[in-house]
Parts: sequence; structure tokens; C-alpha cells
Amino acid sequence: MNLPSSIAMGPGIPSVNDRSDVGPRLSGALSCVILLGGICTIAVAVYTILVSYSSLPWWDTWEYMAAIAKGESPLSPSWLWRQHNEHRMVIQKLFFVVDLEMFHARQVFLLASIVIIQLMHLGLWGWSMRRLGGWRGALWRSGVGLMAFCIFCPSPWLTYAMGFQVCFVLSTLFATLSFVGLLLYWTEAQRHPGKPSSKFLWLSILAALCTTYSLANGNLVWPLLVAAALFLRLRASAVLSFAITGTVSTSLYFYHYVRPSYHAASAVLPGTPVRLLEFVAVYFGGSWVNETVVTAGVIGIIGLAAALVVLLRTPYYVRTSRAFALQLVLTSAFCVGTAVITAAGRLPFGVTYALQNRYQTFALLFWGSLGLLLLQYAFSLRAKQYRFLMAQICLLAVLVRGAILADRPIREARAHGFGLNIASTALRTGLYEPKLLAMVAEDSDKLLLGVNYFREHQLSLFSGWDSSLLGSPLDKALRVVSPSECTGRLEFTRPTDSAEPGLLVTGWAWDRKHHQPPREIIAATEGVITGLAAVGHSRPSVKTSDPEISSSYTGFAGYVRQSQPGAVVKVYAILHDSPPSACYFDSTDEGGRTVK
Repeated sequence: MNLPSSIAMGPGIPSVNDRSDVGPRLSGALSCVILLGGICTIAVAVYTILVSYSSLPWWDTWEYMAAIAKGESPLSPSWLWRQHNEHRMVIQKLFFVVDLEMFHARQVFLLASIVIIQLMHLGLWGWSMRRLGGWRGALWRSGVGLMAFCIFCPSPWLTYAMGFQVCFVLSTLFATLSFVGLLLYWTEAQRHPGKPSSKFLWLSILAALCTTYSLANGNLVWPLLVAAALFLRLRASAVLSFAITGTVSTSLYFYHYVRPSYHAASAVLPGTPVRLLEFVAVYFGGSWVNETVVTAGVIGIIGLAAALVVLLRTPYYVRTSRAFALQLVLTSAFCVGTAVITAAGRLPFGVTYALQNRYQTFALLFWGSLGLLLLQYAFSLRAKQYRFLMAQICLLAVLVRGAILADRPIREARAHGFGLNIASTALRTGLYEPKLLAMVAEDSDKLLLGVNYFREHQLSLFSGWDSSLLGSPLDKALRVVSPSECTGRLEFTRPTDSAEPGLLVTGWAWDRKHHQPPREIIAATEGVITGLAAVGHSRPSVKTSDPEISSSYTGFAGYVRQSQPGAVVKVYAILHDSPPSACYFDSTDEGGRTVK
């Protein structure tokens, strides 16, 4: 379907070819740089997943595993429909089931799905810029680069370290698809007033249903769709379709709904309306500063004021048939509504809770929508021809600042993944230190239920190449190579706080043969593998002291089972050979004394 130019571009938005007097070469070059910045952001997101990966689930997932370990079928309608906090995450649970049944619950499928869903989301934005906005050339490249940055920005690093977060990216994708479907139906109705095709109407409704059952904020889509349908003066049948489906869906959602206790607490907090506004402001301002609540609040208020101005311009966008601008208005309203309901539920935890990095999935989409509106406005100013260049330069500055600050979320994600991998070695060796396990799951009983299920079915942390190493003779499990192929040091040992006797061991190691940190560390007592350690802790001092070592992430930590007092524990680096090989580098006795 080719839209008329009055609908596609909207009045007052000239084509790129009309702007030959505004420095098109410079504008085009800047747009390519912005697009490249967006592509680099995608690469950074994938890199974050790779360096922070752990097969061990974290926090919410253990709720799922405990139910399954107790005998509940993961495909039973009752479990799929069951409320999780405020949410009914039917679609997310289906992703979880696929990962459990087909990919050994190692989170690889979930994390890969997150990247694919985000790529689909970016593709949808790029397509709607062309189809609904008529964007071409420098404007389109700048817009796609901006949305790539906002969708894949690593600041919500938990999205790239926790497969459970697939629900967040599903929610944003389906919400966008629902708004695009509505606006495609509207533009179709403008072209064929008599009888527009209903395919886009049903696309919008289906996407809205998927949003609702991905995350609780999906319920916000229905009032937005009904209000937009009324404002766009769609046919009564279309308005009723949204209203009836939304009413039925919302009623089902809240049937036998159990309100979390902290929701009730937020209603009785003193100064609740002001605190709600403060929470929402910090929620959005956290995209720019993640430590200072006051500064984040001020920036958030500015963003909310800009969103209000945009909302007040909605009649103008309708009158001039600017479909893409309306998509941006709807998206901004959805993000603001998400922040409000998040504030209503999380306010008892304090305003600083708004700085939780996972909320940036929606906050960045909000800022991306405002940024696209700014680009469109600057591009439409014929008389003030350098405004678009200035907007591009501002956007490029934001990308540069993001690149400068990207190291922080990547480091936080790596530290999170390393902590999970240490916990994985504790669980596999049976040395359950309470403080460590409390970092993995809120309820230790549910955690242990899930771990026993994983062990019994050889899933997750018990499904890798090294799952059968513990208790095996070293010379039969692995090929032992010359100590010259690795280097390292066992620096600290202490008895564990677990019920079973054991040691916590830490240090650093380096795979000389392949010039990188080893895959893993194992410990052997009298020729039998008795311990495991994860590699990946930041040790910049080691890199500085040895020019041969090119990575700072050489530190390791893990657990060793104690067998008999005084026995010598030998520590080996697992090299990146195929198949993996073991390289000895240090020893200790089980009293924690180093033995050479």
C-alpha cells in the first residue's frame, strides 16, 4: 500500500531532495555516523550477554522451578495463567517452557530470544518511520540510529544477564505493534472511507492481547487504543472492537487477582501523590544520571513536561494526518503510564528504587520517542535550515556520552554473572553457603527444590560439558598438559559456612597457550576432582604486573569438598583446547596452607 504524500510525509515535512541548501552532505554524513553508533550499540548489547552469561537462573525463575519440581506441568493452563507478583506472564512462561524442555534450561534460548525480539522491535520502528512517517535518507538513518541506541542501550544490563527479562522486551514490542496496527487501519480508512480492510484492526487487537499477557503494564494499551480510536474518529465498529476486547481481557486479568501486600502499603504512605510524581520523574531521569536522585528527578520533570507539550499537539497531528507522530505520542503515553503503575506498586521501597536498571527498558523508549519527535520537528523547518543539523549533533553527543559510560553497565553485568557462576560452583559441589545463596533466590527452599530438579534431570548448571567432572579421576576426565601452558596463583582459602566441610578458594589464572583467561578452574585431591571455581573476576593488578596477560578478568573463586585432613589439593586451569585440557598451577592443603 502506497500512502498519499499528504499522509506519508505530512504537510510541512519536505523530502531530503528539497533541502539541497541545508548542507545535505554534512547532514548525510552525520546520519551515517548516528546509524553506525546504533549498530555499535547492538554489538555492545550482544557482548554484554556473552561476558555476563551464566546458566544459573536468578531470583524470579526459582518461583517457576519450585512449582515444576513439586510436580506441576509447565504447560498446564493453571500454571501458565498463575499470577506472578502483579503479572500474568503467559507468553513469557511459554518461552521459559521452550528453554526448559528443548534447551536444557541453560538460558541460551531466552537470552538469544531477547536479542531477536529487540531486533524485530527495531525493524518495526524503522519500517513505521518509512510507512507512517515517510522518512527517507538522512532523517531515516538518524531515526533508526537513535532507536537502535535506545532499544539496545546496555544501561538496563539485567535484560542481558537474566533470561527472565524476556517479558520486558516482549511488552515493548507488542505495544509498538499494537499502535502501528491502529494507525495503519486509520490510514487505510482515510484511503477507503467506505469499507477499510480490518486486517490491521485485528493486528492491533492481537498485539494488545499479547502485550497484556507479557507484563502487567499491557493493560494500559487498551484505554490508549480506545481513546485514540475515538480521537481519530474511527468507525463505531472499530471503537467497539477495542473497547469490548479490552474490557473482557482486563476483566479476565483481574479475575481472582491477588493484590501484592506492598501495593496496599503504598496507598497509606504520607504525601503519596507527590512521592508518586517524584518516583516517576526519577524513573525517567535515571536514563541520564543513575546516582543522584535530585538531578534525575529534575531531568525527569523536564522530560515529562516535554511529553505534555507533545500530548497537547495531538489534535494538530490528527488534523494534518501525521500518523508517525501519533505513534510517538501513544508510545510516550504508554511509557509514562508504565512508570506511574510501577511507582504505585514500588513506592514503599523508596524513591531510589526507581533507579533499578531494568526500568530503563521503558524509560529509554520514552526518550527515544521524544528524540524522534525532535528530529521530525527540526527536519520540517524550511526557514531555519540548520536546526536539523543541530538536532543531529545533539543526538550524536548523546551517543558519544553513552559510549563513554557503557563500561559501567558492562562491568556490573559481568560482576553479576560472575557471582552467579560462583554460586553455581557452590551448588554443584554441595557446599551451600547461606549468604551466597541468598543472592541467587529470595526463598532458599524454592532454590533447593529447583536445584534438585535440575540435578535429577541434568538441566541448567548440571547440563554442561563439565557436569560430570566432580568425583571423577582427573586423568580419566581430562587430558593433563604441561604446567608451562598456564600460569596462576591460589591466593586465599577459608572454610565454608555450609553444613558440609569444604573450602572457598580464590586466586587468578591465565591460559598461556590461547592468551586468555581459562574456561574454568578445577581442584583435585589425591587424583580425584573435588572442587570447581568460576573465572571472570576483575583483577587489573595482575594484568599490570605481567605484560603477557592481556585481560583484567583473570580472577577466580569457587569451592572444594574436604575429604580428609591434611590432604593436598592441586588446582588446575581448564584450557580452551578441544577437548578441554587441565593445566596445573598451584596447590594447598585442606587446612588452607599453600603447598608447592
